[in-house]
Amino acid sequence: MHHFKHSWPCMTGIIVLALMTAVTANSTEIESLAGNNDLKQLDSMVVTARGMESLVSQTPGGIGIVDQEEISAMNPVSLTNAATRIPGVDKSSDSLWGSAINIRGLGRNSVVFLVDGCRVNTATDINARFGTINPLDIQQIEVLKGPITALHGSGSLGGVVNVITRKGRFTPSPVWEGEITTGIASNPNGIDTHGRATYNSRDFWISASAGYRDHNSYDAGDDKDIHNSQYRDFSFNTALGAKVNPVNTTQVQVQHFDGDEIGIPGKGLSLPTGPDVTYPDTSRTLVNLIHTLTPDTPLIPESRINLFYQKIGRRVRLDNFPGGPMAEIRPQADHETWGLKWQTIFQPRNHRINAGVDLWNWEISNSHRYKEFASGRVGVDASLGNVEQFSGGVFAEDEWRLTDTVSLNLGGRLDAIRAKSDDLYNWITPPAPTMPVTLKQAGEDYSDTSWNAHAGITWGFMPDWTMTFITASSYRAPDLMDRFKYINLGGGVELFGNPDLDPERSLFFEYGFHYTVTDLRFSASAYLNCLDDLITETIVSSTEHRMMNVDEARIYGGEIEAEYFITPRISAMAYVAYTHGDNTRNDEPLPFIAPLNGLLGIRYDTATGFWTSLELEWAADQDRTPRGALESDGWNRLNFRMGHRFTLWGKRQELMAGIDNCFDEEITNHLSTSRGMELMEPGINYLCVWKIKL
Repeated sequence: MHHFKHSWPCMTGIIVLALMTAVTANSTEIESLAGNNDLKQLDSMVVTARGMESLVSQTPGGIGIVDQEEISAMNPVSLTNAATRIPGVDKSSDSLWGSAINIRGLGRNSVVFLVDGCRVNTATDINARFGTINPLDIQQIEVLKGPITALHGSGSLGGVVNVITRKGRFTPSPVWEGEITTGIASNPNGIDTHGRATYNSRDFWISASAGYRDHNSYDAGDDKDIHNSQYRDFSFNTALGAKVNPVNTTQVQVQHFDGDEIGIPGKGLSLPTGPDVTYPDTSRTLVNLIHTLTPDTPLIPESRINLFYQKIGRRVRLDNFPGGPMAEIRPQADHETWGLKWQTIFQPRNHRINAGVDLWNWEISNSHRYKEFASGRVGVDASLGNVEQFSGGVFAEDEWRLTDTVSLNLGGRLDAIRAKSDDLYNWITPPAPTMPVTLKQAGEDYSDTSWNAHAGITWGFMPDWTMTFITASSYRAPDLMDRFKYINLGGGVELFGNPDLDPERSLFFEYGFHYTVTDLRFSASAYLNCLDDLITETIVSSTEHRMMNVDEARIYGGEIEAEYFITPRISAMAYVAYTHGDNTRNDEPLPFIAPLNGLLGIRYDTATGFWTSLELEWAADQDRTPRGALESDGWNRLNFRMGHRFTLWGKRQELMAGIDNCFDEEITNHLSTSRGMELMEPGINYLCVWKIKL
């Protein structure tokens, strides 16, 4: 592992910029970017909302997209850092590596996370699931802000995040493509390496990629070391696609990610204060097969089936306790999900219908906690027995064009849900033979049905202008932890899940309007999300806490964003987002509501391949907090990038250097939890990335 002093940057930055100048000045062939600097398509295509391509400005409900070019320029630690470029999407951190996504005031188990349309199921008490993918493997991040689709079922009260990974493609003639990326950073100091190779042809393609990252703990803006915030991970992905015949296409992929000794400096929702919390090993493996049928008929243009298996292994270590009876606790669990989604597109007159079946099964096993006491005794218990949840649903989405300027979107879904648990005892192996083993949660078998539905309208009321409105009702079924967990909180107090919980429900409204022309994209939206039967830990007695449907909430806000090409080579973008949340049962502000925040940026691209960008991120003070919760101060962060694309030795290359948090500001993310401290964001960071396309 490479170690850099936090104070190296000034000299290194000068050296890097000099190197960029020297390399490009001596390159044998400067790559002209005239063909690459045309105005980009500002009205992007999205597939997550309706299961078929649709323009963002034509789709009711809030949608945000971050593409591979933006991710490459940022060189983010996780996909969450990239997704925060979308207004209304904020970062909630227990760690830098595993930051979670908060969408308009809702996060964790109120946000569905998909990788290539495959649901990622795991515990959300400690952020981890968004860290289990290398950002350089991402082609596009699509975010649905709210329950605006019937495609994805339980958990979309806050929205949906779908990561589309990079793969091969079918081309008229065979072509090999390759890419090697190497980067260094000062804060968190360390290295990134990533390689990718693809063979494309008319009827077959295959791609493979691998990445490795190794970084030390980072320093906050006050130059304070954030203890135990290091991370190291490895990823490997391979995929192939084949046209069996003109109407049948098959795609198979395998993804594997493994993290090692990942520090969690922030406090998860159920973690005690005091000890260090580390992931000595966490992994995600995805295997999926997609078969697409494209009949030569206008009535049924496409039918697709996606079959997948995904396993997430979580191993946690709590050590360095400041005192008391414990020396070390090692919780672990394996989360396995299999799923099948079959959807078919129908196009009768003036309609475009996507209908199908969505099945998935989530099982948690090996959820043991090895406890080593200061006395030397060792015991094993569990917060869950072997538990399992099945969801089977049918859905339909109809895009109905009423006139040339007005279309109606209708969607609905019905799900059957079943959850079951084995008996759970206070000890699997007690630390002393004389300690009694008692039943804490009897095995349960639960079944229910739930539904969601929406209706939206798109009206092109003037040339280049569209207005959208959507109303939706959605749900989140209680997850396996809500239903079946058991935690000894100490002092004779115990926390129990509740098998009889009802689904959380949402009634959602959003209005938006959009203006899109060749050089300008502008949109604004306002929304209201009314939540009922929210599941909360509730004090039942002096010795018992239990998960209950007790809370009600109302969240509303708005967003404005714009992107403008001042000239064909100078572009500017800006957004501002506001969220207001209240717990209406307790008549107090909701926790985890981001303050007023925004982004302002400008970018310049030259005809010779040089580009530079400057962005200002900001957030206001947040003093609307529930009783006992911390307030946070506002902050500003200035980020700078410059790069040069060129051809050297017959290879297309790019050298990029940048500075994050240029003025080393002290930044507290209001949504980040803490362990007896305010978890600060990184201070100034210098980075350099070299990319070679083979």
